[in-house]
Amino acid sequence: MLNAVRLFLLVCLLFAAAARAAELRPVVSVSSPGAGSPYAMPFRIAEEQNFYLDEGLDARIMSGVRTATSVQMLVGGTVDATQTIGPTTLAAILRGVPLKIVMVFNDKPSYWLYAKKGIRTFADLKGRRISSSTPGSTNDRLLKIVLERNGIDWKRDLQIVYIGTSDVVIKALLSGSIDAAVLSHPGNLIAKDAGFTEVASFEKEIGALTGGVAVNESFLQKRRDTAVKFLRATLKGLKFFRTNREGSAKVMAKYMSLPIEAALKTHDASIPFYVSDGTISEDFQDKVLDFELKAIGADKRIGRDAVFDFSIMKALATK
Repeated sequence: MLNAVRLFLLVCLLFAAAARAAELRPVVSVSSPGAGSPYAMPFRIAEEQNFYLDEGLDARIMSGVRTATSVQMLVGGTVDATQTIGPTTLAAILRGVPLKIVMVFNDKPSYWLYAKKGIRTFADLKGRRISSSTPGSTNDRLLKIVLERNGIDWKRDLQIVYIGTSDVVIKALLSGSIDAAVLSHPGNLIAKDAGFTEVASFEKEIGALTGGVAVNESFLQKRRDTAVKFLRATLKGLKFFRTNREGSAKVMAKYMSLPIEAALKTHDASIPFYVSDGTISEDFQDKVLDFELKAIGADKRIGRDAVFDFSIMKALATK
């Protein structure tokens, strides 16, 4: 009887210790616009593979947050990091907000413009309804740039409607409620299989970033040890995504609501768009700034050091 009591007390102590340990883990909150996007996968893989837990962190990932809201949450301190590293983040930096892009997932955008049968050229888009995700997002900026380049006044010649995340957009296209849509993986693959027409590919638009990590400078300065642990775990998630096809597909199937075969196909199509070490060269940083400044219509110049800080990522690469 005494041994049973001792065992019970030991179990209680172990549970209490575990709970206490969990309470002591630093919390890192992350906003991610891509609820059903491959660009959220480094976070989700790091979560599923316990990379954050291994670093002693309690990572809390909020998916499906609109682009502008995601940056606003970072500015206001509601989150410690955001996946949003495109023009909206740069616009905040230009206003004097102390944000930094500290990690990059991709070096080219995986977006395509697909339209229903009968629409094959940009001229055919006049008078049509085209869907984009959210105002100010990278794919929205890309759409407007590409339309203007091809002689389409997007304010006058057609209607751009914003109906949410990629999974909602592809459903609207398939149902016929819109005429064309900007799609990412796996939406473009679904549209292609369904017989829709690829009007344009945005992948050659150099300088457009769609996934990575942006933080407030105070996070880097006041909680640098936590920032290092968070980025190390996220980098492990990125590398896992690039090298472990089956394991990554399982995570994608779970969070993107895909059959495993579709997840495998999406993974294979996504890999060419991802970097290996979470950084981009200084030359490419300049190209990103050129693209994003034009995208937001800013005539102000800004140095790369005011936007990018890859010091932690470079230190991790040497270990």
